[in-house]
Amino acid sequence: MKSPFPIYDCHGHLGVHPDFPACKYAPEEMIQVMDHLNIEVLAITSTLACYSDCPRGNAEVAEVLKNYPKRFRGYVTVNPRPAGQALAELQIWSYFHTPPLIKFHPDLHKYPVTGSQYQPVWDYANQTRGIVLVHTWDSDPNCGPLMLAGIGRSFPQARIIVGHSGVTWRGYEQAMETAASAPNTFLDITGSQSHRTMLERMVARVGAERILFGSDMPYLEAAMALGRVLSARIPDSDKEKIFRTNFRRLIGEDGS
Repeated sequence: MKSPFPIYDCHGHLGVHPDFPACKYAPEEMIQVMDHLNIEVLAITSTLACYSDCPRGNAEVAEVLKNYPKRFRGYVTVNPRPAGQALAELQIWSYFHTPPLIKFHPDLHKYPVTGSQYQPVWDYANQTRGIVLVHTWDSDPNCGPLMLAGIGRSFPQARIIVGHSGVTWRGYEQAMETAASAPNTFLDITGSQSHRTMLERMVARVGAERILFGSDMPYLEAAMALGRVLSARIPDSDKEKIFRTNFRRLIGEDGS
């Protein structure tokens, strides 16, 4: 299986994950999979940063970007605690991308995405038109999809990616509700669960222009995410938007 369109993948990772010990973690191995599936670019965040250590994790991403600048884009992962570290990390790694790519993982960092210690980063994203990928899960008290609707309206210049779109069927419904009420939110189809007809429902409700392809490489099988799009009963023009055009435009790499 190979995509007929070169893919811009909005959601990947770097480093070892305790739940997925058998994955191919090396960037060279990931590139082999990307080439097989026609994934041109993969945007990555550090697993180490998501769990505990943003400074070291972001440094790992910096090394991959230096070695493979054409194949990877890097999110700066931030933790709202300790106070001040998040903005410091954004300054240190500001060269990763313009506009900035920022990753929140409120679940692993055990802090609600609406909490006051995230506010300086939302202000930063609003001022820089940053793209913020937020891990979400159905009704989670720290990162339920519905929590992002008010944030989207409060910070209209930030672009918010609803990571995993809440994962479950109900989570997807919550994510679509958020996208319907906040036009600066985008839905990422990455996730460990697949739901029949869901992509068709998303296109009908929020439009193909607000849906982004993500694989969660290397932890989830990228071909599974590819199949969700290829098998969906939507026009090929919408598939191309989801696979490539939308994320490429969002991060300012469409040449416009």
